[in-house]
Amino acid sequence: MTDVRRALVLGGSGYVGREVVRALAAAGARVAFTYQRGAAIAESLAAETGARSFRTNLAEPAAIRALFDTLDAEDAAPDLLVHSAVVSDAGALADVTDALWDEMHAVNVRSVYVAMQSFAARLAGRPGDVVLTAALDGIAKIPSGVHFAATQSARLGMTQALAKELGPKNVRVNLVLLGALGGGISESLDPARLADYKRYSALQRVGTPVEAARAITRLALHNRWMTGSVLPITGGL
Repeated sequence: MTDVRRALVLGGSGYVGREVVRALAAAGARVAFTYQRGAAIAESLAAETGARSFRTNLAEPAAIRALFDTLDAEDAAPDLLVHSAVVSDAGALADVTDALWDEMHAVNVRSVYVAMQSFAARLAGRPGDVVLTAALDGIAKIPSGVHFAATQSARLGMTQALAKELGPKNVRVNLVLLGALGGGISESLDPARLADYKRYSALQRVGTPVEAARAITRLALHNRWMTGSVLPITGGL
């Protein structure tokens, strides 16, 4: 692909997402990204990188579809999609309410499905790249809240199914599996669990958002043969 890439980063104002926006913009892509609560961060990031920010509630399918309609109308429909938005919670089984379950699945699972429908429909024969992110919860055998683990394992299953369906159209779909980082959702980890991550990691430390973004961006921009796969960025855990 020699044309300028058009990228959409869902969750672009987040701990990892903002580094992905920076890296894609630095590589010359035309970048749009979403945010919901971090308006100040989004405004600063847009001014820094030249990327466009869109306030979007990813729990609402209509909002996601409206975003793709807007980009399409402006001849900016993406051929590169990164989904790094996530709602996390480490609550015990007895503490999970129906409302929390529904919110978590709306953002962590359904928004992937809705975004992929809109993304694939607008490629119009162009090749494309999709990178989803997931935590270790529900994929590795680690202590985790069942509601969060269910959403992360769902992303793995969706990656594999989407890769098979879209591969004949030259669309690659991969999952970047993230270990403990120095912030973001890792901030809510129990200190004892975080210490275990460091102890059992081959590198004996947590990662950084820049390291995570570097892997995501490389997979999004330079991969041509890998699809339906998991790239573990976990420090050797």
